[in-house]
Amino acid sequence: MTTYGAALTRLQTELARHSADDLAERSGATRSGEDGITLRCLGHEYRVELPEGDVLTAGGEPVDEHLAILVLLYLTEAGGRPLEDRWIAFEQISGGSGYLGSFRGRVVGPLLRTFGADPAAMLAAAAELDGTALAMGDAGVAIPALPRVPIAFVLWRGDDEFAPSASVVFDASIEGYLDAEAATVLAELAIRRMIEAASPRPA
Repeated sequence: MTTYGAALTRLQTELARHSADDLAERSGATRSGEDGITLRCLGHEYRVELPEGDVLTAGGEPVDEHLAILVLLYLTEAGGRPLEDRWIAFEQISGGSGYLGSFRGRVVGPLLRTFGADPAAMLAAAAELDGTALAMGDAGVAIPALPRVPIAFVLWRGDDEFAPSASVVFDASIEGYLDAEAATVLAELAIRRMIEAASPRPA
């Protein structure tokens, strides 16, 4: 079994200790029939089978291990903390300073390289992930990455004196749901899906 496989098995075991009602209440997910819950993640609907802990697409296909781990980690760690409507930088998350270099390389860098010269393209791409525009920077958007984990992506175009810049921030309630490492993985997935959404479609 791979390292990821072992982590997934541990999370599935932990998930089985909780009732569907409890998981849904703490995470903002919804009940789905008698044996599952559903939640949206970055514009897509997923179903989690209980008690097995299998994570499926809306079409019933298993998701890859990385996404399954992220979804189950969110469900098992969710504490029901309400949103604070206050944005914080990644380094303000507990342990975030230790992951800051990785976060900048995996999240902020790709955001800036892809959309820095065309902030409007970020807004269009984020709309496919349920994003809504924010009055931040020259272009800002809030994406409900998970039911109770919104992430804001902000761009400044720059000028003759300053290069374009970017910021990625989180609602202050995130520590009731994900740690700094998981927040990095989630934000990186959001960037990848925005880049895919902005890529030309095959003819």
